[in-house]
Amino acid sequence: MPDAAPGHLMINEIREQPLAISRLIDAEFERVWTMTERWHAEPPRMIFIAARGTSDHAALYAKYLFETTTHIPVGLAAPSVASVYQTDVRYDGALVIGISQSGEAADVISVLERAARNGADTLAITNVADSPLIAAAQQSLTLHANPELSVAATKTFTSTLASLLLLAAAIGRDQALRDYLLAIPRVMLEVLGREGEIRAKVERFRYLEECVVLGRGFNLGTAYELALKLRETSYIRAQPFASPDFVHGPIAIIEAGYPVIAFANDGPTLPTVMQVIEQTQALGAEAVVIGNAADALRAADVAFSVAVGQPVPEVISPFPSIVAGQIIAQALSVIKGIDPDAPRGLRKVTITR
Repeated sequence: MPDAAPGHLMINEIREQPLAISRLIDAEFERVWTMTERWHAEPPRMIFIAARGTSDHAALYAKYLFETTTHIPVGLAAPSVASVYQTDVRYDGALVIGISQSGEAADVISVLERAARNGADTLAITNVADSPLIAAAQQSLTLHANPELSVAATKTFTSTLASLLLLAAAIGRDQALRDYLLAIPRVMLEVLGREGEIRAKVERFRYLEECVVLGRGFNLGTAYELALKLRETSYIRAQPFASPDFVHGPIAIIEAGYPVIAFANDGPTLPTVMQVIEQTQALGAEAVVIGNAADALRAADVAFSVAVGQPVPEVISPFPSIVAGQIIAQALSVIKGIDPDAPRGLRKVTITR
């Protein structure tokens, strides 16, 4: 795509993601392994994560990641408790993580500051090494994604996921997670090699105005992130749901031709995701499946396969899945005549309090 074309920043940053994650691993792996020695010997009682927007979707991934691999319970903090209500929470014995791509989220910084005063260990995850977030935290993990120029976050999202995977592997001294982390750049490269195939299928959605996006488990955050990308780059009314929650009422919106995007990857969540796909199709929905699960891809009305040459454990399936989703969002925005690098009403850095 020419450098002057709408969306060139976003697609270039999508393509950069394998390299960005490789930079993160090279720069932070040994340091994080050392930094977490104390947490490995004496794990935190709980982990709380404060974040907004795309970073909050990474926090959803972290909840499933840490609870299933380190068995440490994870809660998602409400930043306004600290920043607006000025309330201290008993964080003694907890690890409180603040995530902000810019490192400038004032409400997330407020959570870390109050948590440290109330007995917590604090950790900042950000792409900006000299940011206020890092200054507020006891420990830090920098993403090394290089500046992200498109308003729509892509490489900082997947780099944040990778940083959380590195942290979980290090706290648990989990060699399997370590190996999965090292495999991510290759898996993402394979999906990027299908960019042309993915873009060709997007044309049929030129007039898409609304849809739902379903995910579960490790891919719940993936569903939330794709829905956000569709909203901010194409102005589509995309609503994300956990697939079980969707059948508890929201499924009533389905009518003939209604688009349902579902992330379906091999793993324990697949049977229930398949059930919801089948339920929506029975009501006339157009099922759009992103994933590596062969049965779900065959059942789909439109399939975006992210299957690669070898099985991908569900814990890292969000990486290839969101790459496909990002390409879909960028391509659809351009088809609609919108510049996803500069959506209306948005700025790259949003400071909330």
